[in-house]
Amino acid sequence: MDTGTRRSHQRKERDRTNAVLHALLQLGPGPHKSGAITARTTMNEEEVRRRLLKLFKAKVCYRPRFGYWELRPTTAAPTDIPGLVHPSTTPLLDAPFLLGAIHSRTQQIVLLHTYSPVTGERLCIAAAGAHDEHLRRELGFTPWAVHRLGRAPLDSDAPGLVMLANLADHDTPLREDLRQIRSTQVALTESPLPGWILVSVPLRRLPGAPATPGAEPRVVAAVSILAPAHAQGDPVAAYGRLMHNAVGAAIETSVVIDHPRFAVAQVA
Repeated sequence: MDTGTRRSHQRKERDRTNAVLHALLQLGPGPHKSGAITARTTMNEEEVRRRLLKLFKAKVCYRPRFGYWELRPTTAAPTDIPGLVHPSTTPLLDAPFLLGAIHSRTQQIVLLHTYSPVTGERLCIAAAGAHDEHLRRELGFTPWAVHRLGRAPLDSDAPGLVMLANLADHDTPLREDLRQIRSTQVALTESPLPGWILVSVPLRRLPGAPATPGAEPRVVAAVSILAPAHAQGDPVAAYGRLMHNAVGAAIETSVVIDHPRFAVAQVA
């Protein structure tokens, strides 16, 4: 089997397992019969069972009793800063592994934002490294910055702008800064915390979330590094490239199929 054929096969395997995961997500919290899960897929019950076992081995779901399957609850990466991370119904699945891997490589705070189409705001739903003493000390002098880091209009700073630039249709006229962000797929701005910057890249699918066959994925979130403004080197070149690579690796190698901790941590 040549490399192209092998990759195509692996992609189909991932998509089928993600389809089973998507069926569990659609059914919602609580235990569900195998037949109910199978009914939401195009696969037979035996194939669905094999893929449920993969999810079980990856600790994404468990069997509360014979014939029933249930998604494990997911939580954001821990943070010691009250008000920074907002409760969310978005299934994070492998996202904490992605944030943790980027934090491990950069030793900077990493944030995950989604957006609300109703309010036009970006919302922080997960963080890694937010227990940093330097950050907590700085926020102690500017407590209002916590709220702005957690929730702000989309056009406020990098995480919102990188989503905004990609949410517009391709034929929609964009102002110059958004055109540049769409071209480079990275944004850098000052953060709500004085003396700190945000470097952000878009995320078109959360790690572990199912892909929609035949559809171009739309931006669903932004991954950002929050770093002191005096960070060495070119933050866009260094952090932007690292985050792009980590995001790509995390989506391609999900814990839904195998264990991404090593693969993602080796990126860049």
